[in-house]
Amino acid sequence: MKKNVFSVLLFLAIPAQLLAEIPNSYRAERWEGSIRVIGLQGQKVTGERGSSVDITDDVGFGFDMAYNHDEHLALGFAMEWVETDFRTDTTSDANGSFDGRGELEMTTMNLHGTWHFFDKALTPYVHGALGATYLDTNVATGPSVPVCWYDPWWGYYCGLSTPTLSDTVFSYEAGAGLRLDIDDSTFVRAGYSQQWLDVGRGVDTVDQGLWRFGIGMVFN
Repeated sequence: MKKNVFSVLLFLAIPAQLLAEIPNSYRAERWEGSIRVIGLQGQKVTGERGSSVDITDDVGFGFDMAYNHDEHLALGFAMEWVETDFRTDTTSDANGSFDGRGELEMTTMNLHGTWHFFDKALTPYVHGALGATYLDTNVATGPSVPVCWYDPWWGYYCGLSTPTLSDTVFSYEAGAGLRLDIDDSTFVRAGYSQQWLDVGRGVDTVDQGLWRFGIGMVFN
């Protein structure tokens, strides 16, 4: 996060003459949508009584829609998916510690605001978001049970469904990055965010780093 703040400050120090050479943007009072690739930074989360979980680096995807109130302020909605591996070190009063492995699925939906520093085609930005993240560890919490449903391809279909340890938690984030409007309808941007998940369950709040690269379209 400190590196990104430094990058923004460095960009703001660009001489006024050079800044004037950058074309103006065409964002004001227009909608935009983008798809994004997400890089999740792995980390180790420590719980109660020495238990811990190691979450690995991985890649996810997402999309967002936003409305540019003017050249600086944009408000919108985003949805993202990341699936990664994890390894647990779990403690037990009876049997000591043991290791476990699994896959963690994270789905985040949020409302976000972005502030572009300049009304230019090239500009640094900062943003914040509030939303909810659905976490599914794929760790079974009970036996599989038969479930039937109507499938669009197979019609009425029955199979087994296994309940897993999952939860929906409050999430929020702050970040910074750089945006380039290639023309009046296409843009790219890249940035870094710190995201906080109010997990509770003995670990309280989990923070994680997210790198993003997106490409999008601006339209009326």
